[in-house]
Amino acid sequence: MRTVLTLVKREIIDHLGYFVGAALLSALITFLMVSMVLGMEGRELARIVPGASIPLVSLAVVGLCGLGVAQMYTDRTRRISALLIVLPTTRWQIFAARVATGLLAILILVIPLAIAGGILMDLRTGEVPLYVGVLGDVLRSVFLVCLACYAVGLYAGWDRRSLTPTLGVLPVVALIPLLVVIKGFGLEVAGILVVFIAACLTATWCRFASSSL
Repeated sequence: MRTVLTLVKREIIDHLGYFVGAALLSALITFLMVSMVLGMEGRELARIVPGASIPLVSLAVVGLCGLGVAQMYTDRTRRISALLIVLPTTRWQIFAARVATGLLAILILVIPLAIAGGILMDLRTGEVPLYVGVLGDVLRSVFLVCLACYAVGLYAGWDRRSLTPTLGVLPVVALIPLLVVIKGFGLEVAGILVVFIAACLTATWCRFASSSL
């Protein structure tokens, strides 16, 4: 565990810009959400918020995909794992630390939104026609969408030749949030995203574990 934590610290330092970006984006989304909720009537709010959130969510998922790409591509080109493996460190620890770093970035993005959303829901209860548990469903979907896009980035980034092949995953990254927009925030969509995330992480691990460093 100590080794993994040390590796996580190194990953954070190496990709600090993404964490700063996640914190700033989370603050921006929270500010806009609070401003709109407190400054609009219920029906107007229900109509405007979904459209206003699309560009920000798109920026978030592309950024998280970029983090995954940066982690794996930097490792592949600079042979970071080849240096770490000389130390008492296993490939599994390196990979686990990398995924834990991505999860931390997602939590930095999502947790402030969850806190603000919970407070605002209590303030505006009854004004917007929402079903019980909507906040939990939305946050679960946002978390899984972010994790799915990050997992795609990890898989795409393991290519030493160039960053060009990673551009091919951008349509996939665009389709993941679209799935939630079309199908909603239900458990069926959550199940699909969990299977997709597991497949991406498993495929990435297999490539990472079997490739020469």
